[in-house]
Amino acid sequence: MVSRRTMIAGGAGAAVLAALGYRAWDRGVFASGQGPAYEAWSEWQGHPGEGAARPLHAAILASSAHNTQPWLFEPRGDGITVYADLSRNLGAADPFRRELLFSIGCALDSLFLAAFTQGWAAAAQVAAISTVEPVIVKVAEIVPQPVSTAYGATTGEPFDTLRRLARVIPLRHTNRGPYLPGKPLPPIFPLARRHADPPLPLIASVTDKGACRELGALIVEATERFIADPEMSRDSGRWNRTGRRDIEHNRDGVTVDTAGLSPFMTGAAKLLPDQDVAAADKYWLASTRDMQVPTAAAYGIYFLHDRRNAMELVDAGRHWQRQHLMITDAGLAAQPMNAPIEMMDRALVLGRADPYAKEVRKIARVEQGDPAFIFRVGYAERPALPSPRRRFDDVIRRLA
Repeated sequence: MVSRRTMIAGGAGAAVLAALGYRAWDRGVFASGQGPAYEAWSEWQGHPGEGAARPLHAAILASSAHNTQPWLFEPRGDGITVYADLSRNLGAADPFRRELLFSIGCALDSLFLAAFTQGWAAAAQVAAISTVEPVIVKVAEIVPQPVSTAYGATTGEPFDTLRRLARVIPLRHTNRGPYLPGKPLPPIFPLARRHADPPLPLIASVTDKGACRELGALIVEATERFIADPEMSRDSGRWNRTGRRDIEHNRDGVTVDTAGLSPFMTGAAKLLPDQDVAAADKYWLASTRDMQVPTAAAYGIYFLHDRRNAMELVDAGRHWQRQHLMITDAGLAAQPMNAPIEMMDRALVLGRADPYAKEVRKIARVEQGDPAFIFRVGYAERPALPSPRRRFDDVIRRLA
């Protein structure tokens, strides 16, 4: 016969398990990278008959700083107008909207590649861009052109390369996890071609072990400065997303699934109460110092004429998207690591001396140019999960 005490204990245990199970479901422990907020990754090719709107399904999967997705598109019968939504910014962490405009450029390149695979080529007429007023700013007009006019001789890339890179669009993810230490990269890791005079954006590859250690030390130091700045920490932290409901409501930002944790630690982090910004910053610093920097096989650094020039930033973003697709296609992983650039921008706003530009140029062995973007590259220990994406209709402006 089962005693009353045993029945009570069993009932209490069942209640605890039920509560734990509900918590796991509510926090999305068993649904990493799944659900309505991730459907865009399987719908990237759009549907025949959508006209100019069809390649936008791929454009919304582009890389963006902190997954802010700061773009809007207005498809028409004769093309597409691309806008930047300046409200989706990183505040004090991106005072000149450098990373926001870089993100818009990423979306443009995915749009171009998708359009190409769908039978038409896109040529961009970049507008004069203001990052002050109004909140919604036109960035470019996309005009359909015959494929032979917009590609081939203009880019120097074979058509089969463009088609292959387009197929990589739904596979490209930022990988914040550990990379395999000691596994060497190809002699020159994939760098997108550049046919320009002067060749800007210039991409410097940092592969020497000593130079990588120096740059890694700068990144860690800049991260420490970043999280010590209350305004930067607050503005960046508002894009942290936790829990299934938070993700499905916002469909943007940095989630636990994409933070680079092991599957076990990801599940545990979801079950725990939400971290405040200070705790999240400590984790970011620890990950940067103890995992990401030590396992980076190499770095890439973008140099521009002026990192505050809007048109240069959009062009560089287009270039980075293509670069990341090439890296993914080669079986490698990549992650932006822009804390030094962010602290350079912060110093400029506060009227302080530039803390890193000279050192970054020295490490990269580049005499001139304005550092604008840094990324690490390597072979990932485990695949990266997708990030949530805004609803397609939420990023489309319909003509009245």
